[in-house]
Amino acid sequence: MNADTKKFLKLYFSVAIGVWALLAFTLGPGDLSCNYRREYKEDHDRYLQVVKSVPYKHYVQRPALNEPGMADMPENFAAQIAFVEEYESREGFQREKRRSSFYTAFFKYFNALLLVWLVWHLGKAPILRLLDGQIQELRDKIDAGKNAREAAAQRKQVATEKLGHVEEDDRRILTEAEERLTRETAELEEQQQRRIEIMNREMEDRKVEEEHAALMAVKAELVNNAVDDLLEHYGTSNDTDLQSKMVDAFTDGLEKQIS
Repeated sequence: MNADTKKFLKLYFSVAIGVWALLAFTLGPGDLSCNYRREYKEDHDRYLQVVKSVPYKHYVQRPALNEPGMADMPENFAAQIAFVEEYESREGFQREKRRSSFYTAFFKYFNALLLVWLVWHLGKAPILRLLDGQIQELRDKIDAGKNAREAAAQRKQVATEKLGHVEEDDRRILTEAEERLTRETAELEEQQQRRIEIMNREMEDRKVEEEHAALMAVKAELVNNAVDDLLEHYGTSNDTDLQSKMVDAFTDGLEKQIS
């Protein structure tokens, strides 16, 4: 214990004892004064005997259920109640009661004030340290919150930038897909057009071949018919030289036509 604390405790107890002694010397004891007890000893003892009795306590708590004349109530209970009321209404008793009430209230607040003074003086430093610690803790929380908000803002900015890149990539991918679709569509259309052209050429070639085959078939039929007619015409003729010439001429013409 340091010197300042010892000095304060001496002052504290000196003030407390001095005020208590002064008030006790001025107002007397906290209860009834000695003069009053000597003057009204018999009445006060009777008063205490009545107010401390069980029937009277029940009467004070529930008057309507414990009136004089009811069961379990003393025969002279009405007289006892009347005596208590008369005793408490006396001027001397009222004066003693006011003095005692003032005495009790004064020391109640005086003791509370002394206690606050003692606690404040002895606990001021720890309390201030506690308050400083709480203030610092609050500042740390505020700084932590500020840092958290700044970090959140940075994360939001990074996320926004990434989102911008994602949107740009999406647009690029969509553009490339559209270009590829257009290119593939054009290639498919071109391939389809080439297939159609090839089919048309094949159809034209087939048509020409069929026409040529039909013409050749007609020619062959005409030649066959002509040969049959000639054979039939010259078969009955006896001109051998003429028949030989006709066969040779027909054979030469047929070979030329075939070649």
